[in-house]
Amino acid sequence: MENPYEINISQIMKWVLDEKAKKVLVQAPDGIKPYLKELLDVLSKNTDVYVSGSHTWGGCDIALKEAYTLGIKHIIHLGHHGPVRVRIPEDVKVLFVPAFAKVDIEKVLEREIEKLRGYTSIGLLSSLQHINQLDNAKRSLERRGYEVLIGMGNLPYPGQVIGCDVSAAVKVSGKVSCFLVVAGGFFHGLGVYLKTKTKTFVLDPYVGKIFDIEPIAKKILARHMYNLSRALDAETFGVIVSIKPGQYSVGKALEIYRKIKRYGKKAYLIVVDEVEPSELENFAFLDAYINTACPRLNIDSEDVFKKPIIGIGEIDYVLRDEIEKYDIQKALQI
Repeated sequence: MENPYEINISQIMKWVLDEKAKKVLVQAPDGIKPYLKELLDVLSKNTDVYVSGSHTWGGCDIALKEAYTLGIKHIIHLGHHGPVRVRIPEDVKVLFVPAFAKVDIEKVLEREIEKLRGYTSIGLLSSLQHINQLDNAKRSLERRGYEVLIGMGNLPYPGQVIGCDVSAAVKVSGKVSCFLVVAGGFFHGLGVYLKTKTKTFVLDPYVGKIFDIEPIAKKILARHMYNLSRALDAETFGVIVSIKPGQYSVGKALEIYRKIKRYGKKAYLIVVDEVEPSELENFAFLDAYINTACPRLNIDSEDVFKKPIIGIGEIDYVLRDEIEKYDIQKALQI
C-alpha cells in the first residue's frame, strides 16, 4: 500500500538510537495508521515497538497514560506539530513528527482559481499536512495578481491553523478580503470563518475543489443556536471533565459547576477520557451537558448528542437567558 504521507523515518530512527530507547510507543491519527507498517518494521529491528490503537485528536491528546501503564519512556507522535496545552512530564520524552500529504495543491489552485474572483487580498492558511506547500501556493496566487498574507499565530508555522487555534487567521483578519484554507474537509475552514466572520474558502486537495464554507457554517450555526435554546429549559447539567492531557480543565469545570448551583440548578461532574455520546446517555437524568474538553465538540459533533451540549464560553448565555446576545466570536474558545 503506497503511503500518501511523508514521514521522516530517518529522523525517527536517529532519535530512537540517540535516546537508546529500549521500547517505544507509536501514536498516530486514524488516517495515518493504515500506513505505519514500514515505520514499525524499521523500528522493530532496533527496539520493542508498541502501537497505540486509541484515537488521537491532536497535540492535546498524547498517550501518556498508555506509556505509563507499559513502562515506556519514549513516545513517537505522528501527524501533529507538538504539545497543545500539555506540559510533557520530565520522565517521558515525546518526538512529534509531521506527516505531510503527498498531494499537489497547485493543480487544484490552477483549476479552481475562478472561485476566488472578486477578492483582491487573501489570507492563506493551512493544516499541518499541507503547510510545506504554503509558500508555493502564495507565489502562485501572487503571480495571478492577488495580495497574499500569511499570518503568524501561536503555532510553530506561519499560516498554520488547528481546530482549537486559528490565531494565524485572527492576526490578519482585518487586512484581507477573504481566507483560503488548505485542508481536507470543512473542519479547519469552519473554525476560521466562525472566529473571524470573514469570507472563507477551503481548498480541499483530496476532492480537488475550492468551496465556500459559509453555507455549511450557517447550517451548523443554526443547529447550534437551536440546541442552545433547548438548554434554556435545563434544570440538571452534567459538567464534562476529560482526562486527556491537553483537554483537562478541572479548575474551569469546578468554576462552572459552582456557578450552575448558584443559579439554583443541579450540576454533576462527569469524568471521561473520550467524550462519547453513548457514555453520556447513561446519565439519563441530565438535561444538558457542559463541555470543558475540546472546544470544537459542542460545534462540530453536536448532532451526535441527543441532549444539548454547551461550551465554556456559552454557559452564561444559557444561565442568564440571554441567547439573543449570543456572539460566536466571543463564545468559541479557539
